[in-house]
Amino acid sequence: MELKQFLGLQVFEFAYLMALAFLPFFVAQREVGLSILFVAVVYVVISGLKMALTGRIDPANKVVVITGCDSGFGNALARRLSSLGMTVVAGCYDKASDGAQLLKSEAKGQLHVVPLDVRDEDSVQSCVTYVQDMFPGKGVWAVVNNAGVLERGNVELTPLDMYRKVAEVNLFGAIRFTKAFLPLLRPNKGRVVNVIGAEGRLSLPSMSALSVSSHGLEAFSDALRMEMKQFGVKVVVVEPGNYFGATGFQNRAALPRIQEELRSLWAEADGSVRQVYGNKYVDSQYKAIADHSKTAPTSLAPVIDTMEGAVLQVRVRARYLVDGSNQLIDLPNFLIRWGGWLPQLLKDRLLSAKFIQKARVTHV
Repeated sequence: MELKQFLGLQVFEFAYLMALAFLPFFVAQREVGLSILFVAVVYVVISGLKMALTGRIDPANKVVVITGCDSGFGNALARRLSSLGMTVVAGCYDKASDGAQLLKSEAKGQLHVVPLDVRDEDSVQSCVTYVQDMFPGKGVWAVVNNAGVLERGNVELTPLDMYRKVAEVNLFGAIRFTKAFLPLLRPNKGRVVNVIGAEGRLSLPSMSALSVSSHGLEAFSDALRMEMKQFGVKVVVVEPGNYFGATGFQNRAALPRIQEELRSLWAEADGSVRQVYGNKYVDSQYKAIADHSKTAPTSLAPVIDTMEGAVLQVRVRARYLVDGSNQLIDLPNFLIRWGGWLPQLLKDRLLSAKFIQKARVTHV
């Protein structure tokens, strides 16, 4: 066979094989083309929706007022929003606290640290006056109610004054502060962001005082959201899960204070109650709290990211539940999401196993 014939045969075989390989494509090219077009359309639609849903407000020339900036979420959020160019008024209960000093050291004209006690009407009005004087005619874009306290103890060991103390900060303090700033929010069609622990939707043993005040603030947020809609003011709830051990509520530095508070509650309890629970009850409760503090994540970033979005995203949801814990699941948050499908008996057992210390009847 001559070389020319051989090469011709090879070219023919190659062309034949290519035809066989691409024949299904040419036969199905209409279907392939439609599939590619469908995928492209879906991609464009999803990208457009994502941009619409995650569009952000320009933070420049926007004022946000945040309560509870001495530590934790409030302190981190104040620094985050200031770094983005937003004007931040950070309310601190103690202007001499480490957190307040940190904010002052980072203040560059856009971060203002002011003394604030949300329990005190005069203190709240002083904050309003400060904002009006510093930013005349500017109003406020967002108010973040982050200030809160946590007191632990079984119902029988928690005096009524403790319920009042927690509610005065977590519930009435937020209501007081919000009402004072609504006139400054309304012209800007701004927003109220209420930071409420997941306990606002799921009561936990030994945290009844926190749960009562948190449930109340959830109810307040719902009513306010519907009332403010006609004015264009949005109300957003951010619900962090188990971040106790990562904040001043329950971190390592807070544990000695928690232990002292538990012992104080025990000392003030009626003798008959102490006899029912047993002398070792408080120690076992403190150990459980110390162990629980180790289950918190090391970073507050997921909560701060969510709070930032609640302040600056164009479109926001009514609620954001943020999972915490360094365990496989954040149990309370899991039950909030899926508990509606579970019997109450099972939910109670899951929470009791995690949060309840058994009483032991001993002599006082």
